[in-house]
Amino acid sequence: MNKILAVFVVGIFVSIASYNYKCEWSNVALADTTDINPNKSSELSLLMRKMYDHAAEARKAIASDKTVSYPKTFLNINTAVPTDDHTKNEYFETFADLYLQSLDTYEKSGAENRVKSYNNIVNACLACHSSHCPGPVPKIKKLIITDK
Repeated sequence: MNKILAVFVVGIFVSIASYNYKCEWSNVALADTTDINPNKSSELSLLMRKMYDHAAEARKAIASDKTVSYPKTFLNINTAVPTDDHTKNEYFETFADLYLQSLDTYEKSGAENRVKSYNNIVNACLACHSSHCPGPVPKIKKLIITDK
């Protein structure tokens, strides 16, 4: 019995001694490379995420009675490559133009019409996503301002 125990202990000791563990710690944060889109992000989906971020920023700015200018890259909505070729049907350009028109109206609006013109931007997004890609609709609906 003692021989078996001795062989077992020696075996464990040899296993532990032969294990080459290198602990390399780093204070460097790695970039998050996960893509939230299972089909990989297209130009259009990346652009639309920026559009969402702009709308969220504009929503906050309204509370401070300010406007936020939109990035001119939003003008690429009609030429940005979609994830799925079927996304851009005959109505897509109409919805995109409505969105761009809403952005212009928002930027030109005075304080008395700012909430209404902002909500028109959000509604333009909802109109398009209701017929093209309904996934983000619940998230977009949260951008609407109802209390002003």
